[in-house]
Amino acid sequence: MTTIAHVRQIVQPLLQRHADLALIGRYLLITPVHHFTRGIIIDRGSDPKLFVPSTSVSLIFDASARLGMGWGTDLAYFSFEGLDDDLAKQRKADPKFIHWMIDNLSSLEHLVRVMDVALDTLRSIITLDQMIAFCARPENNPMPLSVYPYARLLMAVAISDLDQAIEIVDAPLMNPMEIRRAMDVFYPTFYPALVAHDRQELARILHELEAKTVKNLKYGKVWEPTPFPLEL
Repeated sequence: MTTIAHVRQIVQPLLQRHADLALIGRYLLITPVHHFTRGIIIDRGSDPKLFVPSTSVSLIFDASARLGMGWGTDLAYFSFEGLDDDLAKQRKADPKFIHWMIDNLSSLEHLVRVMDVALDTLRSIITLDQMIAFCARPENNPMPLSVYPYARLLMAVAISDLDQAIEIVDAPLMNPMEIRRAMDVFYPTFYPALVAHDRQELARILHELEAKTVKNLKYGKVWEPTPFPLEL
């Protein structure tokens, strides 16, 4: 089974080449982190020798207690067209190109190149609006963004679309109603602040949620606290 030590070994060329990268567990992150992560999760596969990397963009102002993929795509399905023509040709010519095995040095060299190209596409995601656009693209999400009301609610608040946030949390559907009840328990000032458009209180809550994720997922060394668009 591929281990974190194996992951650390294969990403060394990228860490040495790019000062903006950091490895936390199996997550190769672009730093600094502001409100959301961008990077590649290098997971295990059904074959114990296989690496399964995926691009990953994920909110951090949601009080996450564990690492999730967020939004992204398995690099086995990543398109290199217009990004690296040589890799695109190799992928078409070799059905085993995406079999990134721990005991196959040439496949790992390909994997490093593949991750380098994929990371470059993520570096251009700077703002929350760009992040939301990335998440909404079908290739980055097997399920529509509409089925994630909690994430949509937090995104809407963060970018100051408070009317949209109210629509989400008041929608007559089970999940949003459960979210409303949970927020009332853990953050009783959230809904009143949302209705009153109290940006200061909403921002305080978002920062608290973000700080919890940073602590839980050990992002302290790669995270920089910054204002939300809501505050600007």
